[in-house]
Formats: sequence, C-alpha cells, structure tokens
Amino acid sequence: MTLATTRIDPEQAARKLQLELWDRQCTLWPGQNVTPMDVCDPWVAAQYLGFEVQEGWLSSTGTKKGFELGGFINRPARVIAISDEQKPRTKLFTLAHEVGHLLMHPGLHHHREMPMHGLTEPYAPADPKERQANHFAGCFLVPEKQLRRAFLACFGVERLKLTDTVAWELLGPSYASLMNSPNPLPAFERVVAQARRFGGRHFDALYDLFQVSPTTMAIRLRQTGLVYL
Repeated sequence: MTLATTRIDPEQAARKLQLELWDRQCTLWPGQNVTPMDVCDPWVAAQYLGFEVQEGWLSSTGTKKGFELGGFINRPARVIAISDEQKPRTKLFTLAHEVGHLLMHPGLHHHREMPMHGLTEPYAPADPKERQANHFAGCFLVPEKQLRRAFLACFGVERLKLTDTVAWELLGPSYASLMNSPNPLPAFERVVAQARRFGGRHFDALYDLFQVSPTTMAIRLRQTGLVYL
C-alpha cells in the first residue's frame, strides 16, 4: 500500500485512505449507494489493507497495572485483534487506532492499552506513536469536511464563539456553569459535542452522528477550530 510510510501526518494519512476507499467503492461496496461517511468504516479499511479483524478476550502479561489490552496487530498473520469487552464506539476507535499504526508505523508490532475504569476516548498515552494513532483515529472517524457540514446544519453558523447568549442557548438557566468554568474552552467543546438543540433547531448530537465518544468529538471540534473563545 502506498500509504505505509515511516513519517506521515495523521490527518493526511486518514484522508488519503478515505480517498482510496472512495475510489474503490464499486469493489468494496458492490451494488450499493456509497456515502462519504461509509469510507470512515475502519472494518472496511482493515479489509482493504489486507487484514482480518478478530474480536475476543485479549490478555497480555506486559500490560500496565490498571490498564487492559484493547487491541493489537499481528503483522505476519495479517490480523488485527480487538477486545470484545469494549463498547461499540470504543471498538470503532480501537480499530481505527490500529489501522493508523498499520499506515504510519510499518514494521513495528503495536498493542493498545486502555484504562480499566473511566475510559474517555481518546485518553492521552505517553508514547508519541500511540498519540499519533489516536489522532489518526479521530480524523478517520470524524473527517473535517463532513464535520463542518454537520456543524453548519446543526448550529446554522460555520463557527461558534462562546458568549453569554450562546451559553444560554446551549444550557439554558445553567449557562453560568459554562461561563464560569476554570477551563472554558474544553468545557465549551464538550457541551457543543453533546448539544441537541440550538437556535430553535433540534438535532442529533454531533458525537452521535459520527458514532464517537463526546471526548473524541470535542477534540475534533478543537482541531478544526469550529468552536472558540
């Protein structure tokens, strides 16, 4: 695969893979009407890259205390294994994370460790390669172009600035909790990621539209600059 390079930007890698899947839609989705969001499916991506995805209980003697094994790659066997103990959206993120490793870190074996309790995607691992794979997963599952379109449809604006009026629209009488937050931007990002109404509109929350966690969506809102102070 042309995408497998030692040094590559996660967002560019995710976009290039999506374009390759789109170009091969007749083979990957024969007889189906394919949408731009269909190419954000990590199961299809793994198949395209020639890897089988297996689900089951995973264990490793090397896993850090307080963590569990979420997924790993067996390159010689061309297998990606993911834990079936994860929730569906965490499985999506884990598989996209491992696909990111396939593309960006060739020749290396990787496994993904996750906190056993209180997991919020994506947590911040110490290993820079793991952070890079998390970044890839967020970009792959929530492409910027589709996010901008959904954001405009939901909120009626291209970007959203935190003001008293905006906070009231989002939270009603409890708007002061957002305005007085010690970390207003991260708090604002999470509120927007989970919002279901704004300006008289009612809609599915962005994190539900893209089938990711609120934290993943909040990070993508930050990375794309869709919300600001």
